Amino acid sequence: MSFQESFWKDPLPLPRGVELLRQDSLVVPQRGPGGQAIYDLVQVRLPQGGVPVLMAYRAPLFPVDVPRLRERLRGLDEELRRRGSAGRGLPPPRVPMIATDVASSGLIEACEREDVALVDLRGTLVLNSGSAFIRIQGRGRFQRTPRAPVFHGKGSRLIRVLLSEPGRTWSIRQMEELTQTGYGYAQGVMTLLERDGYLERASRKSGFRVRDSAGLIRAWLDRGKRTAAVVDAFNAPSTTADSLQRGHSALTSLGIRSVFTLASGLRPEERFASGLPHGVYSSGPVDSLIQAFGLRRMTPHNFWVMRPDVAADTQAGGVYFMPRGLPHGPGVALPQLIVDFHFSAGRGKEQAEVLQERYLKALPLLPESPA
Repeated sequence: MSFQESFWKDPLPLPRGVELLRQDSLVVPQRGPGGQAIYDLVQVRLPQGGVPVLMAYRAPLFPVDVPRLRERLRGLDEELRRRGSAGRGLPPPRVPMIATDVASSGLIEACEREDVALVDLRGTLVLNSGSAFIRIQGRGRFQRTPRAPVFHGKGSRLIRVLLSEPGRTWSIRQMEELTQTGYGYAQGVMTLLERDGYLERASRKSGFRVRDSAGLIRAWLDRGKRTAAVVDAFNAPSTTADSLQRGHSALTSLGIRSVFTLASGLRPEERFASGLPHGVYSSGPVDSLIQAFGLRRMTPHNFWVMRPDVAADTQAGGVYFMPRGLPHGPGVALPQLIVDFHFSAGRGKEQAEVLQERYLKALPLLPESPA
């Protein structure tokens, strides 16, 4: 859902007698992501009358963005007025207005300085048209959603850490340091997960802990993506523990980091389905991995070389975070293994479901309230 759609989804918390009425939408080609921008012709209805505005959308919006958006709105409005004049006198100009999610005090000052009207999802409304002036400080509650996805990319680093120790209470600072995502980003993800019921805390000043482990890992499976950015399929003549150990040792001697996943990441008692591919995460040279494991470019493909996406190629909450000790080398943590099987082919989803049951049954009972 675009920000424009979410802006109009629910009524704004504005005072009685003040409302915004959308009249028409304009799609304007532009350079950059999406290739187009959407503007709306809106009527701001006030007790003293209506004010026509031309509205742009930007979330988040920073003070430095205001002058450029003002010029764009004024230029577009002038073009619309000329087209609508049919050679007669130009109609009165529309007031340039920007809609955003949360307007800071600095942003409000910038809009007032540039003669740009402003509205946000909390009910803030600043408008000075000459004939009408209104300044409303929004009081509605709004939680800004992180711009990056929560369940894949950088956000999945926090998910891995949370699922590694669900009974532990985490501060934002601890999560930021462990995942190297930045304090503001970590706070946004954690509060969003709390709002959705996956996390809880005793008070606004206390740390977070997982409230619904089953729901959190299910959300990762349903809303996430495959962690591997690239998967190269090979044939391994041998996938015994000794062969895998020799391959891992050869990579380590070359300074190449790797961690096993899929069938190579299972303990003997965890195997449920047959015909599962083996796999290893590594960003090392393909030729080095081929030589280390004796891989061949032929069928049947029973060994996957998986290149983690950029955000997961790290020990800071990535695929190398808290590896499991296996007889032949390190394996990805159990939650990551569940995700990898879920997005694999064949009977991978069956194996993922069995592992998910084992993971949830092994979790300790939580105390009544977080510390």
